[in-house]
Amino acid sequence: MRSLRIMVIEDYDALRETMCNVLQQDGHEVCGVAMAEDVDDTPVGFVPDLYIIDLGLPGEDGISLATRIRRSEPSVGIVIVSARNEVTDRIGGYFSGANIYLTKPVYLDELRSVVAGFAQRLVEVERGKEGSFHLHPLRMQVSGPKASTRVTQAEQVLLAAFARAAQQSLEHWQVAAHFGQGEDLSKENLEVKLGRLRKKLLACGAPAPAIQSIRGVGYRLCVPVLVMNE
Repeated sequence: MRSLRIMVIEDYDALRETMCNVLQQDGHEVCGVAMAEDVDDTPVGFVPDLYIIDLGLPGEDGISLATRIRRSEPSVGIVIVSARNEVTDRIGGYFSGANIYLTKPVYLDELRSVVAGFAQRLVEVERGKEGSFHLHPLRMQVSGPKASTRVTQAEQVLLAAFARAAQQSLEHWQVAAHFGQGEDLSKENLEVKLGRLRKKLLACGAPAPAIQSIRGVGYRLCVPVLVMNE
């Protein structure tokens, strides 16, 4: 398994130390801090691949921190851990930029599996860099081996969400939330929008179906996409 650089932001000392120790035992380089304000004071040269963030932090809260990190680091992994388990809380976490939302008490084996999924995704992306698709946010453009094409704001948001998700997979409601941008999408409307995006990816050189439907689960992006920081 690929080793990751992981930052754990959790104000409960015992839980933070436990998570750090378990992830270090799996071969990862881990840095733990108690407050969002400490994130900017990380050791020189420590650039996280993944952030694990508690929502109920003192000072700047976890939602604000996740939003700030996602804005500056579009491709980084973000896992939120929280005792808040209402659907509205989870949706708020995903809209802040989280890839995964885990509820407390945190089961360490589940956390390790989530981290392993991120590590595998990075391996797959790194192996496929030569043939990767590139998403250019400022230009609102996606480019592939055969061509480049313009994408809408909603398509760009969805591609970025796929790119940073474990296994490049999203549940149905996550796709609708990212794609709908606040509007309620019927299943038919969602499929129409996905169909347009599939055609653009195929034109750029993606193998069919470009975005795979996973029955009863959601969708998986079938090509590696790198979000370019321009």
